[in-house]
Amino acid sequence: MACEAYLGFSDGTVLLTVVGAVTDENVPVLRSLVDRAVARGPRRLVVRAQELTSITPGGVRCLALAQQRLSARADVLVDGARPAIREALRQGGLEPTVAYVDRLPPFSGEGGAG
Repeated sequence: MACEAYLGFSDGTVLLTVVGAVTDENVPVLRSLVDRAVARGPRRLVVRAQELTSITPGGVRCLALAQQRLSARADVLVDGARPAIREALRQGGLEPTVAYVDRLPPFSGEGGAG
């Protein structure tokens, strides 16, 4: 499955939805979206991962870069990640800096704005 990713914005929260497989070939697209997300200076970054099937170390590094560039007070939530995705994030060193949630409700900025 190809990777699709898009952003949504609402009241200090940036939603990054990622669907499919993040491969080294599509990391630049993810990086572009991460750069746009971080530039907004959000209080919270939510990564919707329910339909994320796999992620390469390059994709994990991209998310780690986002976390590093956000304000120290910003929250990073990973929503609906499968065990294999959680393991990839753990191996990439992200686990202590993100919070996992099972399913956040949709919010007003959710949609294909990426």
